[in-house]
Amino acid sequence: MMSEQSLDALYEQTLSQQKDLSEVQKSVLKAALKLFSSQGFEATSTSQIAQEAGVASGSVYKQFKNKRALLAAVLAPLFKGTLQTAVEELADQTLSRQFVELDDFIYAIVEDRFYFIQNNFPAIKLMLNQILTNEDFRKEVISFFERQLEGFLLPVIEKFHVENKLKDVSYAELIELIFGTMIGYFGKVLFGLASPIKIEIEQSSQQLIRYLSVKN
Repeated sequence: MMSEQSLDALYEQTLSQQKDLSEVQKSVLKAALKLFSSQGFEATSTSQIAQEAGVASGSVYKQFKNKRALLAAVLAPLFKGTLQTAVEELADQTLSRQFVELDDFIYAIVEDRFYFIQNNFPAIKLMLNQILTNEDFRKEVISFFERQLEGFLLPVIEKFHVENKLKDVSYAELIELIFGTMIGYFGKVLFGLASPIKIEIEQSSQQLIRYLSVKN
């Protein structure tokens, strides 16, 4: 499995391309992402963000009216480029392969995304906290992945339908299942309940295969 860039690295690349942001704003956003991810939103103070960013405390509120507005500003670039690049890497490194069997296709996606969660746990924790507490944000994230992955996943789904290997599930249902599996694994890691990652990949893949495969 090829390595992907971390979300932090992709986030920094995205910010560097945002011409409408000042250098101070970029520094504050990078610092906020780091601290929100590692400490949690509620546990992070604006003074800590200012110190991490190397700016005066007043500069944070000068740029962003409150901490909620800062969180929204931190999350916005994720949709402007960071997640899009991450999806493109998933497509190039995993979904572009020619899959003969449905089992191999499911296993490849689960393996890729579980390692992605493991390697980017703090940043994903910040996002998933918003997904679990903000229904609008959850819908936006799922809609984003549906749009971004459609061109790569639909042909594979149609292929397995034609070959009578995939049950009659829609593209949207498949995305929901994959998304739910990722959240389930994240929760187990968060609460220290996860088995070694290879075991988790195998178990989750088999669960999806039993649900999706015509053979079952």
